[in-house]
Amino acid sequence: MGRRLTFPRLTLGYVAFTVTVGTAGAYAATLVYRSRQAYAFLKSDHRGFRGRLHRYDPELGYSAVPGASGYQLLPGGAPQPVSYDREGLRVPPGQETRVPHKRPFVLTLGCSYTFGDATLAEDTYAEVLARRLDGTALNAGKSGYGLAQMLVLARRLIPRYQPDVVVIQFSPWLARRAMSSFANVTFGVVPVPYLTQDPEGRVTVVPPAFPAALFGLPFARFDRPDRGPGEFLSFFFQAGAPLLVHDDLETVRYRLRRRAGRFPPHAPDPERLNRAVYGEIVRLAREQGARPVILRLSHPLEIHYQAMRELSSEAVLVDAHTALDTHATDYEDYQRQFAHWRGSPAVLVDPHPNAEAHQIIARQIARALRQPEAARP
Repeated sequence: MGRRLTFPRLTLGYVAFTVTVGTAGAYAATLVYRSRQAYAFLKSDHRGFRGRLHRYDPELGYSAVPGASGYQLLPGGAPQPVSYDREGLRVPPGQETRVPHKRPFVLTLGCSYTFGDATLAEDTYAEVLARRLDGTALNAGKSGYGLAQMLVLARRLIPRYQPDVVVIQFSPWLARRAMSSFANVTFGVVPVPYLTQDPEGRVTVVPPAFPAALFGLPFARFDRPDRGPGEFLSFFFQAGAPLLVHDDLETVRYRLRRRAGRFPPHAPDPERLNRAVYGEIVRLAREQGARPVILRLSHPLEIHYQAMRELSSEAVLVDAHTALDTHATDYEDYQRQFAHWRGSPAVLVDPHPNAEAHQIIARQIARALRQPEAARP
């Protein structure tokens, strides 16, 4: 008869301890690795914003810090100044404390194309158009925004300012962004509002799933060339690890809540969503006495898009991108004329419309606004 094998009583506890320590160690290692990626980005010649320009917003996901000034960074050259007024609207430097009073008011809603990525505020189509009309630009465009944020801002700003003109950017990616719960960012997790739509077509804005930690941590402090072990350790404990731990925990919680049906489904059809959202903003503008403009901006030489004429018969329709395309012979020629280049030899640093493109966009809108309403298509 063989001997019966026995195991020490501590084996189970030892295994549990080893697994726990190993798991914690592995997670700590991922925190270091992912923090190094964010750290390397901040120390590189990168695109982005410098200074405390943006903050968490419970409705928009993120928004401008009222009255803030900072810079937009572009590779290969000096940063561009960025300033916001008391309402969080983009303004030329020196106008952070302004109170808009000179009519006509021109409110612009959109993403980075309207905000004017890589372009000085005074050269954006919002400012150029306002000068043509001898009025004031209310540039509510923001990098990364989609239809959900545009709808929130329309409901907030149109009744408040009662603008004379409301320019509503129309681009294919704006609806897609409104069908996602998260913004596309370089590092970290930034929840944003999304849109849901019932069978009757009514649209509801679903608020961000949880607060973003990215804007409340001192990343701006480390956006500088200084390097070294001490610099990285400070970054890791003050910014990198707190951000990653927060985002990991909140993301797990979000996924569990979504599986449990705690969040309404995303709107499934971008074309149907476009009709509902643009229609609502157009109606809101007209109710407040404004002239609504639906402005098509897109990628170079793009031909597949939803016809704007189907969105509303009550708006001025401006296909500014076709006007830009007619100046170019092909995609490369378009980029040479209307993107942002730096250095010698010149290198493409940003594909967004440059100052020349914004001039053409503003000219197209002004030309359309000069037509009497009876002559609208």
